[in-house]
Amino acid sequence: MSRAIEKVAVVGAGTMGHGIAEVCAIHGYEVVLIDVSDEILRNALEKIRWSLEGLAARGLVKEPINAILSRVKPTTSYEEARDVDLVIEAVVENAAVKKEVFKRLDGMVKADAVFTTNTSTIPISELASATSRPEKFAGLHFINPPVLIHFVEVIKGDRTSDECVATVVDFAKSIGFKYVVLKRDVPGFLINRLNARHWVEALRMLEEGLDVRDVDAAQRFRLGFPMGPFELFDFSGIDVGYLAFNEMARRGFSIKLPEVVKKMYEEKRWGMKTGVGFYKYPAPGAYVRPTILPSDRMYDLNPYRMIASAVNEAAWLVRNEIVTKDEVELAMREAMQWPIGPLTWADRIGLDNVVSILNKRFEETGLEEYKPDPLLEEMVREGKLGLKSGEGFFKWKYEKKDLGAVVYEKRHDHAVVTINRPEKLNALNEAVWEGLRVALEMAEEDPDVRVAILTGSGRAFCAGDDIAMMSKWRGSMDAKAWAERYAAPLIEKAIEFKKPLITLVNGLAFGGGMELNILADIVIASKEAVFAIPEALIGAFPPLASSCGAPLVSKKIIRYALTGEWLSAEQCKELGLVDIVVPPDQLEATGAEMVMKILRAAPLGVEAVKSSVRAYRRMYKELLRAATQDLVILSSSQDFSEGARAFVEKRPPTWKGR
Repeated sequence: MSRAIEKVAVVGAGTMGHGIAEVCAIHGYEVVLIDVSDEILRNALEKIRWSLEGLAARGLVKEPINAILSRVKPTTSYEEARDVDLVIEAVVENAAVKKEVFKRLDGMVKADAVFTTNTSTIPISELASATSRPEKFAGLHFINPPVLIHFVEVIKGDRTSDECVATVVDFAKSIGFKYVVLKRDVPGFLINRLNARHWVEALRMLEEGLDVRDVDAAQRFRLGFPMGPFELFDFSGIDVGYLAFNEMARRGFSIKLPEVVKKMYEEKRWGMKTGVGFYKYPAPGAYVRPTILPSDRMYDLNPYRMIASAVNEAAWLVRNEIVTKDEVELAMREAMQWPIGPLTWADRIGLDNVVSILNKRFEETGLEEYKPDPLLEEMVREGKLGLKSGEGFFKWKYEKKDLGAVVYEKRHDHAVVTINRPEKLNALNEAVWEGLRVALEMAEEDPDVRVAILTGSGRAFCAGDDIAMMSKWRGSMDAKAWAERYAAPLIEKAIEFKKPLITLVNGLAFGGGMELNILADIVIASKEAVFAIPEALIGAFPPLASSCGAPLVSKKIIRYALTGEWLSAEQCKELGLVDIVVPPDQLEATGAEMVMKILRAAPLGVEAVKSSVRAYRRMYKELLRAATQDLVILSSSQDFSEGARAFVEKRPPTWKGR
């Protein structure tokens, strides 16, 4: 059972203290606001009034402002807190200062009152030792600004009673806050442990020479966070983060702080509050959001390093039963405004990818903090990889069907279609053409599936049509039968496909393999991918590239259809065929990232876009039919026969021109 709370004392009228007092007053509590000087208290009341006026203008408070303010009693006397039911300490993050506050309060506040501390790093049990009521003492960690971020961490000390925890939890509910309860008192609790890993990894990117704006852009525009790590660091205070992380390290949290943040702390480049941090501001305390724009450079870095480090720390907390996996997700979504929780991130990008990132960082740095947590390693060994296996930290809808030369996977809300002839570089034979069509039909008919991804197994996306297959054609009738039975139905399905189609190009994309990308909505290519339209070199003809390539991609594609020249992924991006180029180790994660972006969009809006795309592509069907007929006619020529035989025999062809 919890104790009833009617009156609250907030000790400390700084940024956090007056924010906490305001929240309590808004929800009807009588609040004694204590600080050392009348001037500090006057400033605090002015800020509370200013904040309430803003909330009132947005319709977020229902009472008159003066009625709310009347419930806040400012005072420099601890005696005023004698009859309160709950104490919330929010003074400077210094153990000695906090202990002195609690010693003074302990001797005068009624014996059954509950004491809480807003500390973000200092052990609860250590602070409770300054009182005669450790069983009535808990951590109650608010997030700045508490008026906007309605979330708290409730932390048990070594002797905190269940009744005390229940009282604090009920209080959090009464002020409309969501919460997590930490079963054990660990340095940094939950949120700051994950923040430390996340932010320190961002700082290490700077030490590697990456640009502040590129890292922030990657987090905002790739991962969907409201702010980049350095924007947020500046806003919350670099001094606050530096001191908190050092305090955590001093108390056993394994972390090596980069020199860049130490230097900024010593030079008092603390962010918005001093006018300069990672960005410059008009004046100390004058916040203007930095201009950060998306750019191709944000795809050169790996933002999942920051995610992986946070996931590793979250796994430690879950394995040690300090919090549950659901509490991890709730905390980072509500407190830090993550678009999805870190463990959901892990499931979506693949726990095998998370462990791979951590192992690579451990090899590069030798830092113990990168060693994958045993829980992650165990999950990977057991095949619990996330969406790609149907279970990771959470369970997901999953189906896998072997369609012969194609593998179809339903991964909860999207489908992954993989051409699976790695020994033949995923060349397109009848089984592949048929399998791809069936896979797209399955994806289209499944209401759970909102996006489809197409990729290839092994080191190729698709090396084009299987020349060995084509060399068996005995004339135009064989080619016509192939086109009508296999090629045309797949191309028709791709043109008419009602859901977004993403291709992940992991290696060779030649001939028909390159042409498949023309029909995709989004093409993401590895930096190691190579493209070509080499049909002219073997006496064949690229119908899709030649007919629809210019209107759907670019006039420049004609050159490559005529010459068979190879193109890099970057050249294809300039051509307009490729949308995004990423390092090879990011290809799968970037596909997951793009799926999540589409899932955040309105379904009807996505349907409308696809409807327009289908209408546009239909305009070129006659061109494609004519080009396919040219391929059929060409198939009966001596050039085609010679080109196919020469390719199979691995010799230069001898052209006759007919």
